[in-house]
Amino acid sequence: MEFMITLRNADGSDGVGPVRYLTFTGEMGTDNDLALNDWRARVIATFPAGDRNPAGHPDRTGDILFLVHGFNESHESAKALHLKCVKALADEGWFGRVISYDWPSDGLVFAYLPDRVNARAAASALVSGAIAVLEGAQQTQCTINVHVLAHSMGGFVVQQAFTWSYQDVPADWRIGQLMFAAADVDYTVFEVDTPSTKAFASHAGRLTAYSNRYDKALLVSNAKRLELAPRMGRVGLPDTAPPMMCEVNCSALFEKVFPGIQNDLSPSVTHSFYFDRPEFWRDVVLNLGGGIDRGVFPTREPDPSSSSANRFELDPAGIDDATYWAALARAATSPSIRVP
Repeated sequence: MEFMITLRNADGSDGVGPVRYLTFTGEMGTDNDLALNDWRARVIATFPAGDRNPAGHPDRTGDILFLVHGFNESHESAKALHLKCVKALADEGWFGRVISYDWPSDGLVFAYLPDRVNARAAASALVSGAIAVLEGAQQTQCTINVHVLAHSMGGFVVQQAFTWSYQDVPADWRIGQLMFAAADVDYTVFEVDTPSTKAFASHAGRLTAYSNRYDKALLVSNAKRLELAPRMGRVGLPDTAPPMMCEVNCSALFEKVFPGIQNDLSPSVTHSFYFDRPEFWRDVVLNLGGGIDRGVFPTREPDPSSSSANRFELDPAGIDDATYWAALARAATSPSIRVP
């Protein structure tokens, strides 16, 4: 059983609808629309049960990763991405619970501007209807570590959600790892002392930005808005980003996977190749493990073009299995990590 939170209207009409809590079993399978309490109880029940706590509930421990997709995604393709990510994470030793946050992207090639309007409208419910809902369950039923992985314009959804969350929920909520891949967000947003940067620091333990200098989709994104500021997922973090943020440049990996860069690769390939690469997923799982510092991940190397201690390159050669599993054993902080 897979879990999803969606803001798409149940009748298929356009625009952002009320928060709905779904379960599903396959890309084309039927969605089961559940009441919040029932859905949340089913999520919690997927974690191993331990001794009963003073409230009478069995203690449960594990990790949840909220997956926030990007623009031009239909509901069916969002489910397909969810299933791809579940398998990729499990292949690298992470068996936490993935919950997709499905906002109403149009699923059309030229729907960028309508998608951006929907993304802004969908942002607040990411905290109030998703993260806060499961954080509240920790008081009596379980200890779960909540993380977020956002792709493309999903990064804009997350940025807006974190920045304006104080309007919707108490300020004491926190997550562990916050990860952006190909973030379609103005890179200046991540400069020190901006409202968004302060919000990230208040609510997340570490922010990791995966970027690709060959990302054509983000070049198109910038041109469509007629804005001067580049997208963070294409150019990386600004030099003034605070220490809780680190950048992992994946351009060398892209060069290796697509050596004929002069060929006319589609923007979507340059924008989404991360999700097909085990090198990327191994770095993500080490992040989710949480037990080792960013500077000792064997999956990455210091960026030689930067003097910052928080700038890295994803090693395009990858690492051997023994080195990876040894590093993951050191990184593991919850039963969601399973080392063979």
